[in-house]
Amino acid sequence: MELMQWHDSFSVGVHIIDTQHQQLFTLINELIVAVNTHQEDEVLDRILRSVLAYTELHFKTEENLLKIHSQFKAHCDIHQKFAQDVNLLMVDFNKSKVDVSVRLLNSLTDWLQNHILKTDIAFFSELGYRPREAKEDFEARLQLLTQKDKVLVVDDSSSQRRLLRKQLEADGFAVLEAREGSEALKIIETTPDLHLVITDIGMPGMDGYELIEAIRDKPHLALYIVVITVLTDEDAPVKSLRLGANDFLIKPVRHKELNLRLRNGMHLIRLESQDELIFSMAQLADHRSPETGKHLDRVQSFTRLLGRQLVKSYPELRMTESIAADISRFSPLHDIGKVAIPDQVLNKQGKLTPEEFTLMKDHAKIGGDLISTILRRTASRSLRLAFELTMYHHEKWDGSGYPIGLSGKDIPISARIMALADVYDALTSDRVYKKALSREEAKAIIVSSAGSHFDPVLVATFEILEDKFHQLREELQD
Repeated sequence: MELMQWHDSFSVGVHIIDTQHQQLFTLINELIVAVNTHQEDEVLDRILRSVLAYTELHFKTEENLLKIHSQFKAHCDIHQKFAQDVNLLMVDFNKSKVDVSVRLLNSLTDWLQNHILKTDIAFFSELGYRPREAKEDFEARLQLLTQKDKVLVVDDSSSQRRLLRKQLEADGFAVLEAREGSEALKIIETTPDLHLVITDIGMPGMDGYELIEAIRDKPHLALYIVVITVLTDEDAPVKSLRLGANDFLIKPVRHKELNLRLRNGMHLIRLESQDELIFSMAQLADHRSPETGKHLDRVQSFTRLLGRQLVKSYPELRMTESIAADISRFSPLHDIGKVAIPDQVLNKQGKLTPEEFTLMKDHAKIGGDLISTILRRTASRSLRLAFELTMYHHEKWDGSGYPIGLSGKDIPISARIMALADVYDALTSDRVYKKALSREEAKAIIVSSAGSHFDPVLVATFEILEDKFHQLREELQD
């Protein structure tokens, strides 16, 4: 059997995941060499144990990154099944070594070809990562943030679908088509970022009423449904709305009116997602960290300054004013996970013990988990930024941060901005465990951390803005 060769095209765009995938390539190639030379008995025990250790570490790392994907649970189920299969091979190996090496090799090569090179790349691509570690990483995220709203047109008339497609594409929508309800459901289930449906009522197969019912029977779907039909039944509007449609229009439809109805529908979907987040935060309000109030006001201002300066100074990053505004708007959520940290740790006077520090570090993942749960059920593109800056604002440029150990451009730009703003405010503020540093001391620490803790581009941007940072710090005293 030929050895497996790693190629750049196998990259999912996240360095830590690519490194772990390459470790599996190494294990597979060791096993191939052993099988080809009939020496598998000498290495099989070690390789099996290495694969088990790999699955535990790799799946934990990958699942942290994929938790905002709409098919996250299904991906986890695949991981669990593979881990179970490897464990069964270990059991069989302990009983008898016969055929275990070949079965393991077949299992690993199948996993590599069908999961890593297909499923993983698809999942990471859908989340905005790119196969190569370059400026495309952020451009892909930008593409997700600025992508067109998708509309599914369900009508058995091809001429009606063509007419609506032409009108909707002219208005900036991306249009999908289905001829009847069951075909539409398949598209809906496989298109997680679809949130607008236009449907006729009278269709062969599953009609419009049945489609509305089927959609509303799936509460995880956030869809705004507009019924467009010829009014042959006076009860059709009431019946459609009672079944769960959001709007009803009579053919022929006025182009501008349909456009406005759809735009209002997306606005409502996004408002609902933000309301969910606000509600979740309200539930936790009584357990807030003491570092709120002016701290949150300051980091909002600092992140706004950094984002806007990137627009001016680094156009190659493709930062926009709207993205900068959203990063600033969601920055107060960065430490929402601290609501789950015990008061005796959160408010401790003095240095934390190693055990307490480990507990404190959990706040990033806790906050990320909270927002990712909401994000999977909603259409909010800006909420993606909230997840990133909450989950990853303690990652470091050199890969020594937490909770995952991302490095360089694998760290989302929103989190890189948040990290610098948060650290600057911490350095210049009194905390329960320390006194504030001087302006000069804080600046020196930020500048000296370029390339280790912080993105060098963000540090250079900070140096341009340092006077404004200090001025805001003075204006927004605790």
